[in-house]
Amino acid sequence: MTNTADHDWHWGPELPRSRMPLCNWLQDTGSLTERLRRHCRQFRVQLQSTTAEITLTPTQAAWIGADRAFCREVLLLCDEQPRVYASSLYSPSSLHAIPALGGLGQRALGELLFEDPQLLRSDFEFACLTEAQWRQLSRMQGMTQHLDQLANGPSLWARRSLLATGQAGVLVTELFLPAAQAYRE
Repeated sequence: MTNTADHDWHWGPELPRSRMPLCNWLQDTGSLTERLRRHCRQFRVQLQSTTAEITLTPTQAAWIGADRAFCREVLLLCDEQPRVYASSLYSPSSLHAIPALGGLGQRALGELLFEDPQLLRSDFEFACLTEAQWRQLSRMQGMTQHLDQLANGPSLWARRSLLATGQAGVLVTELFLPAAQAYRE
């Protein structure tokens, strides 16, 4: 069974204490892609992996209404610096409803979904990564050069929510990496 990177992160409704700029980023219901574009000269998506039909945890399955899903993992880069790790989980029925999900390549998911005026976003859940979780993700995603940033940097926070349009739903997880603007404002 293949697990997603965030399968054992401790998700809940709690936000960081006294980290108002970060909280603003974590709670922003708009397109993260568009917000990142406003903070850099060059934005791009780096495809890390796509996996067909992984088995979901019971919590993930409840979010998207399926036991198995496709998984896409990307890094969102601003001026060639990784700022956000993102993963998306979507069911075969969601892929059928939005075939473009299967061929996004280097295109941001937000560019596809936020085009739909009927797009709805669920409430967010949040997670603060432990050092071990960050180290594991760094190794999995080939970001080991960024491991030292955690020692002197902020606790790393992630958010997840369901983006739904019509018959399709995509569970999106976004982890703000150490160089993210969210920690510096």
